[in-house]
Formats: sequence, C-alpha cells, structure tokens
Amino acid sequence: MYYNFDEEIERIHTNSVKYENSRMEEPDLPEDFIPLWIADMDFACPPEVISAMHRRLDNRILGYSDIIDPEYVQVLKEWMQRRFGWEIREEELAVSSGVVPAISNLIQILSEKGDKVLIMTPSYAPFYSSVVNNGRIPVCLPLKKEGGYYEIDYSGMEKKIMEESVKVLIFCSPHNPTGRVWKEEELRTVARICRKYDVPIICDEIHQDLLRKGNVHIPLAKLYPAADWIYTCTAPSKTFNMAGNHLANIFIPNKKVKEIWEDRYYYLPNALSVTATQAAYDQGEAWVEQLNQYLDGNFFYMKEFLSKHLPQIEFEIPEGTYLAWFDMGGFGLDGEEVKRRFIVDAGLHIEDGGMFVANGDCCIRMNLACPRRTVERALNRMYQVFGPH
Repeated sequence: MYYNFDEEIERIHTNSVKYENSRMEEPDLPEDFIPLWIADMDFACPPEVISAMHRRLDNRILGYSDIIDPEYVQVLKEWMQRRFGWEIREEELAVSSGVVPAISNLIQILSEKGDKVLIMTPSYAPFYSSVVNNGRIPVCLPLKKEGGYYEIDYSGMEKKIMEESVKVLIFCSPHNPTGRVWKEEELRTVARICRKYDVPIICDEIHQDLLRKGNVHIPLAKLYPAADWIYTCTAPSKTFNMAGNHLANIFIPNKKVKEIWEDRYYYLPNALSVTATQAAYDQGEAWVEQLNQYLDGNFFYMKEFLSKHLPQIEFEIPEGTYLAWFDMGGFGLDGEEVKRRFIVDAGLHIEDGGMFVANGDCCIRMNLACPRRTVERALNRMYQVFGPH
C-alpha cells in the first residue's frame, strides 16, 4: 500500500497542542505561523490503526480496559524481535500513560530525595524537570560536539558519577535533541561505567523506530539480557503519531522494582489506546518504512537547501528521530536574538537551545515530520530572515 505523506491535514479545532497552543506559548507569533516545535507529526496515523479503532468503537462501550488479550504482548514481542533482535519478556512489562511519567516513577523507586541523577546535555527538558520535581538533584554531562556531531564524554561521565555520587542515569537512545543513534561500543562503554559504580540506567528509547537510512538502533537491554539494572521505556507514540493515546510499554527486569511499581502505580490504559497499539505493531510496519523514507527526503532537502543558501548554519542530518538540530552561531547573534528572529520575523514556532537544559546555545530544534511543502515554506522563511540582503 502507498501512504500519502504529502497530504496536508487541517488540525485547528482538534484541541491540538502543536497548533492551538502555539500562540499561548509564543504570543509574538504572527497569524500565519508554521508550528515546528512539539514532537508530534503532521501525518495521519496509519489507516490500519484508524480502522482498528473504528472497529473497537462499533462495540459502543468504552469501559475499564486493560491488556488482557495475549495477542497484544505477542505482537509487541514480534516487533522488537523483528526490528531490533531484542527478546522482550512478558514478566518485565509494565504500562504507563507515557515515557515521561514512567521515568518519574522509576526515579522515585531507584533513588531517594536529595540523590543526584545524571543527564546528558543538551537534554530533553522533561528529564531535568522529572529529577527536580521529585526532589532529586540533576547533574549535567555536556556531550562533546565536533562539526555538528555529538559524542559522549566518557571520562567526564565517570568523573561526575564518582565525584557527585550519582545514583541514576537517564539515557536517551536515540538522543533527543541531537538525533544521535548510539553505536554498540558507545552503549557498552556507558553500561560499563554505570555498572562499575552500581548506577542503574533508565533508558528512553521512544524514538527507536525513527532512523535515517543505514542506521541501526540497538536496545541497550538487548546487549545485557541478564541485567536487572537497565530499565527500558518505549511507546508507539512517536513512531505512529499516537501521543494523545497515552500508552507506553516499560520493561522492568528487577523483580523488587517491578513489585514496588505494581504496588505504587495504578494505571489502566484506555480502550482505544490498547486497540491502536496492538494494530500499530501488528500491521504498521510498511507505514513506518515509508515514513522513514519520506523523512529521509525531508532531511536531505533541508541539508541541500542550507548548504546552498545558508551555509553559516551548522547542520548535519540526524541519524535518528524526526527532529532537526542545528547551530545558528555562525551569524554572530546570541541565543535570544536567534529565537526572536525565528518567532517574530520568520513566523516559525521552533524550540531554541535554551529549552534543552544546557549546552545548546544558539541551537534550534525543528520538527521535520510534516509534508515536504511545509518544509519548503519554512526554509524559505528562514532564508528571507537570515539570508543575504
């Protein structure tokens, strides 16, 4: 089946945070703004998912629901095995309303108030807030950057863990916002350091299916199948554009931690989220393959455009995610001025580096999960504002 990712779908009057909250977030946006900020896609969910939800609605009752049908776990197992070679275990599976709430829950179980939690910067901001809101102390490890390519500072990581007595690592794989897809040796080095100091890892793998051609995502837990100190957070939300369905699959290998989770956190997924997730993992693979090809095209278009028209911008196509991360430092402007020109002059609602905790000065995160025409309009607006005059 051919899926049309060029279709432009009207999202006003759907209670869309991406569209209808934009001017609440950034009041200076003009009327004709283009929202390229929060990480949801402007693509229709897979039709197979929509059809399954319609069939579920035909039952006409949306009572209390849970994951009871064994087929749910089976299709999830097959997806993880087929795409990543990862053998998940049903007894480790817990469900949550989302990855961020799950990370917060795990922080509460794995650490005490006042303990220190390591995050790598630039960082997805809810990691930081999950630490602070739980009364823990964030410790930031800046990623090393060379020509737009980010790497982990292993010596800095070990030093911070040792000197700060870090109790937990929140690890993002693939990394948001830089788009790095960590290689096996990188993953093993992180794990080796954490194991040396008995630091459990909360691994956010929500972007695991969103990869540029030629890149391979390796679940950290796959490398250490006997480890009970790696907690993996996954969800269909980013992959299939279903963030509003509020269902995440969390893998908790430590039996004691799992018991505490089940005793402390009570969550029943809604009826449609269970149906949608099962259909997505069972029937959505062709859609994901075409999605990744389309995203490859969007990123290639952006790279060619910037190289030709705005070479001052430091941008490399990310290895994963659908988020472009680029450095505007070549224009000699400070971060606030860069953001102002994007918001006010270009009418592009983006997220600037200041929203990613630290180590992102003059950088911009732009969501490219949208029709090619939207990307073209956005880049032309950038050229009008930042190009030679």
